[in-house]
Amino acid sequence: MATAAISVSKYLEFFRKKEVRSVLDYGAGTLRNSAFMAEAGFRVYAADLPVQVARIMKMVSAKKLAGVLNVDELTDGRLDVDLVLSSYVLNIIPDGTEKSRYLKNIVLNLRPEGYLLVEVRCRATAPQCSSGCAHGTRCPNCIKTYSHQELDQLVESQGFRRVSHYYRRHSVAVLYQRSH
Repeated sequence: MATAAISVSKYLEFFRKKEVRSVLDYGAGTLRNSAFMAEAGFRVYAADLPVQVARIMKMVSAKKLAGVLNVDELTDGRLDVDLVLSSYVLNIIPDGTEKSRYLKNIVLNLRPEGYLLVEVRCRATAPQCSSGCAHGTRCPNCIKTYSHQELDQLVESQGFRRVSHYYRRHSVAVLYQRSH
């Protein structure tokens, strides 16, 4: 079975108990989470920027997916998935219009009462990043990092409430549920 981000494998049984069937891996990258979820029996859509979609289409694991989408296709809001995965994407999207568009596309494609799993981290392993980044401190060697409270502020305005969260050495994972 493919290896997923720790947060995805950690919540797998929760997703099954909540009868999650369809998943959007938004910012799918190398299909690590997409392949894992597809192999676990979920209907998975992968979405990424056009340049990455071209790479994804050449990957063997893309054949296991229900669809591969360019992020521009998400503005139609036609997926109505039960779960959106966002692994480390918010670390690299600049604040402002792009981040707003990313969050809007999540809402457009997630069914009411669906789940959003966000995992973010400090991208550098420099010694000065080791302890502070787990709590949202920004340092010169890191791209944007978040605490769970900062993520709450970012997504609550989009109609989400936090269900659970946990910290690891360089990351925080937060599970949200969309209101109906």
